[in-house]
Amino acid sequence: MSDESKSGDIPTGSKDSVGKEHKVSGYRKDLGTWSVVFLALGAILGPAVAYAPVYTVAFAGPSGILAWFVAMFMLIPVGLVYSELGTAWPKAGGIAHYPSRSNGPLVGAINGWSSFVGYLLVSPVIVFAVVEYASFYVPSFYSGGLLSTTGIIVSEVVLLAVFGINMLRIKHMGNINNWLTVVTIILIAVTVIGLLFFFHGSNFTSKSYGGIAPFGAIGFFSAITITIFGYGGFRQPIDYSEEVKNPGRSIPLAVVLSIVISGIIYALLAFVFVGAANFGLFNVTSWGAFTAYASPYATEAQVLAIPAIVIVAIIVALIATFKDGIIYYGGAARVGQILGKEDKYLPKAMGHLSPKGVPIYSVILVLVVSIVLVALGRSLASIIGLMVDAFLISYAPGPISLAVFRKTAPNANRPYKLPAASILAPIAFIVTVLMVYWSGFVAILYVVPLDLAGVVLILLYNRHTKVNGMGYLYGIYLPIFLVFVFIFSYFTKGAFSAGNLNSILSTRSFSLWYH
Repeated sequence: MSDESKSGDIPTGSKDSVGKEHKVSGYRKDLGTWSVVFLALGAILGPAVAYAPVYTVAFAGPSGILAWFVAMFMLIPVGLVYSELGTAWPKAGGIAHYPSRSNGPLVGAINGWSSFVGYLLVSPVIVFAVVEYASFYVPSFYSGGLLSTTGIIVSEVVLLAVFGINMLRIKHMGNINNWLTVVTIILIAVTVIGLLFFFHGSNFTSKSYGGIAPFGAIGFFSAITITIFGYGGFRQPIDYSEEVKNPGRSIPLAVVLSIVISGIIYALLAFVFVGAANFGLFNVTSWGAFTAYASPYATEAQVLAIPAIVIVAIIVALIATFKDGIIYYGGAARVGQILGKEDKYLPKAMGHLSPKGVPIYSVILVLVVSIVLVALGRSLASIIGLMVDAFLISYAPGPISLAVFRKTAPNANRPYKLPAASILAPIAFIVTVLMVYWSGFVAILYVVPLDLAGVVLILLYNRHTKVNGMGYLYGIYLPIFLVFVFIFSYFTKGAFSAGNLNSILSTRSFSLWYH
């Protein structure tokens, strides 16, 4: 690794580099273990709670319930990779920082840009989702696949509320998320119990509906491609790691617990939906037909004449989505802050923290960009594909960074150390590659060139630290990887991504949870 990245407390990748003592920053270490658990759990249980379980069933029939557990085991190694990075070197917005320190400015520029773009696009997606859910009762908010003028105004108000919460000290923001997450879980439990009263075990094996696996192995694989995206928020503790009281204990626990608990919740939601499904009342003959409903749980409760559950299902969707916006908005601000302060890919002012430990200028930038995107986008489908792939690509460098740091800083203090890293880190990388590929060529077509444009950030970086040839050499793998994914996806056109996820991105139901 080159000498460009020797500042900071993270090793730079050269074999003689040593991590320096952690600097005291303006961030407040206010997050306890359960706040971190709820941070990850709250991020996972976002818009997905209203749709993801139904789509796994639609693609695989009742066997789709098991897909949640398969995806759980696939993603845990990825989560544990980031747990080691986030506990050894706690950095707010660290997902954009570790690759820069391990493989230099080329990777740092591309990955940092990809991460920042992905996060910037979350806020408008979330407020769109909130208003579209609300349109179940106020149809004038949403019409013809687009938000109305009234819907846009309401979206901007929701965005301002999210902004206001992110201006609070992290302790208060964490408490708000704790309560919203607890309420979400309680209301999900109410929904599950309510639907259990209408449970029919025969739905799982009835030959009339195709039996337990009506679409065979391909259908089950398709369900896995859907579930693996539903767990996306497990990485949030890494983004807030500098504000965690005891990152070595809290972060690995939060990552694993959030994946396991959310997986069980999603599987339960899928289980009760299958049991309560009444094909006659819905006037459908196939599990796949349930994707046509904008609010499947509310609609199912409506068809079964359970008005209380209809209300609960909509409230769950609204609360889950709103708190998701709070968490991801904060993540975006922290990525912007570290790109300005530590990595120097953005103006230095972006690294400023308020006395409350809030990256204030970065928070304001996220607000300005989000206001514009909400006003221009008018629908989830218009920006969600870009957001998803920008996020997914930012997962890939993590396992590479871990492998580099194991070589360059073997004696660094690691409160959590990934066991069997030589096996699990490559598995984690493979999973991240599959996640990108499964998103389909339509999204890759736009996102890969957009990510490669992040190279321009090196011009800002070069104003502070000159980049030599070795600085590019250690990071050349990422642009090569992106070009390979682009070419391979182009020639296969999703032949191995059985679900062909992008073909349903334009549908309202799927886009609402696909975050």
